[in-house]
Amino acid sequence: MKTYIIFICAALLLTSCIDFTAPKRFTEQSYYLTGMLKAGKTVDFENPIIIGKTIPADGGFLNDLIVLDAEVILYELNVADVVLDSTSLIFSFNIFDEDQFGYIAVDTSFVIEAETKYRIKALVDTTDLIWADTTVPKIISVQPDPGYITDPSVAIWPEMAFENVDEEHPILVTTLDNETMNLHAEFYCLEEYDEAEYIFAIEDATYPEDEYEYESGADGSPRRTTTFYIFQPNDNLINFSFYQYAFNFYGRYEVNVSSIDDNFLNYLYKPEGYNHGGIIGGIGYFGSANSHTMYTKIIE
Repeated sequence: MKTYIIFICAALLLTSCIDFTAPKRFTEQSYYLTGMLKAGKTVDFENPIIIGKTIPADGGFLNDLIVLDAEVILYELNVADVVLDSTSLIFSFNIFDEDQFGYIAVDTSFVIEAETKYRIKALVDTTDLIWADTTVPKIISVQPDPGYITDPSVAIWPEMAFENVDEEHPILVTTLDNETMNLHAEFYCLEEYDEAEYIFAIEDATYPEDEYEYESGADGSPRRTTTFYIFQPNDNLINFSFYQYAFNFYGRYEVNVSSIDDNFLNYLYKPEGYNHGGIIGGIGYFGSANSHTMYTKIIE
């Protein structure tokens, strides 16, 4: 079976109608909004909406980084943009995890649905409106592989030898059709930093020296690795078989494979991507995804 893969670099070369000239950098404050809707889930602390202001290059105030009192509403729309349902989002801190905060749904029964359009509107200081639309991608599934499990509570996890991952454990994604799909993959090591052994150790540095070396505050790397591609399924199937170097450590991993919308893809790959994430009245991204989560253990 032949799978045609369109890489991001090829898409950039072939898309001559897009102007990739970087706009001028911001010299004044601008509102930003970031958020990812996950099919089958609500807007919670795992997937909150974050709203704030940028700090201009010539100075600013840190307390402007997060807006705490915006009026935020999430709408479900039909194909004619008629509102079918809505829910308010409020800013909250997770009392069980101080690192989790943002705007979350008041109504926990408001569940995000695949192939459904959503609009977010955030009113700041009673006058400034930030809004965006996203349509949740179609459902995907991942074919079972002996190297992965979907239930992390299982006592003994399957093991995959690092050097054999691509050859013996390709991730086979089943799609509903053969339309082009944006695939995003995330690899997150579940070991503590002092037990996470580097796969490619430099001299005697077998383990990270501290938590900062293990997990960047900006993107979670090298503990967390992400990658994205544009795929053309063949016979409703994508063969994702070139990902082993996304694993930086031996040990247990959570692996998330997602179909993402164009807003998030544009945010990831376009120059000054925060201008292309679908936000009107600000910058950032308002995206959506259909995800599949698996677990495994990488060994030598």
